[in-house]
Amino acid sequence: MSYMLDHLVIAVSDLSQAIDDYKLLGFNVVIGGKHMHAPTQNALIYFSDGTYLELIEWTDPAPGEKWYERLTTQGEGLVDFALVPSQITRAITNARAGKVLYRGPIGGSRIKPTGEHLLWQLGWPNSNALPFLCGDITPRSLRVPEGEVRKHQNNASGISSVAIRVNDLGKSAKDYRALLGSHFDGVIRVTASLDAAGLEVLSLHMGSTQLHLVSPSAQSATAPARAMRKELELKGEGAYCIHISGVSNTISLRDVSELTHGVPIIFSDTRLTLIQQIINF
Repeated sequence: MSYMLDHLVIAVSDLSQAIDDYKLLGFNVVIGGKHMHAPTQNALIYFSDGTYLELIEWTDPAPGEKWYERLTTQGEGLVDFALVPSQITRAITNARAGKVLYRGPIGGSRIKPTGEHLLWQLGWPNSNALPFLCGDITPRSLRVPEGEVRKHQNNASGISSVAIRVNDLGKSAKDYRALLGSHFDGVIRVTASLDAAGLEVLSLHMGSTQLHLVSPSAQSATAPARAMRKELELKGEGAYCIHISGVSNTISLRDVSELTHGVPIIFSDTRLTLIQQIINF
């Protein structure tokens, strides 16, 4: 059983505006089409490492739907992230055996502007600290195409890291072990206690992407620890920051703030320290 980062989901209020804004940042944005299983439509930003960003908009209200509720209560921004397992049914079964509840597999589908009908299955966790799972029924190459769509004016090449805030690092580590099974033992794991920042981190190397699980250290009164606790209180657990590689420092912080629709994105064409990848709140 193998896993890799599949994509990150960005909820937006106006898809056309989001497309224009991400194009201004130098991204090649592709119209995705309309979903058949939900009142949503999307646009996609593909990278050469096989990952992508999904900009998603609701065409009708969807009260009670997790992403829609986060959009309406917290505003635009990063709402979720997905892993793609080699066998989604087995992945869900393995997680349940480790007492980590995933619902599914649940069918999903989308009609592309070309008329092509894409089919996949999803697994939904009971914790926002965990990724949802996406397994293709139709070929993945239809959902995640290669070629020119992966080339960007800003030279973005992939998602280098994703920072995920969690309440209890020990519990989250156990949950990820249950989800990933033997794959957890195969990934490079680095546990760091950043005393000066008052944070604890577990880094999972998933192919070319690192997942950083970040928690405030117990009793720490540092500014980063206080900020993390506040974010956990206001927004709960979940992905909160993305590092996109290959982009030179020509994108200003003002542009990032104004054009990413609430997503803290770090752009860099150089290797960043762990602290640079996780402190962006």
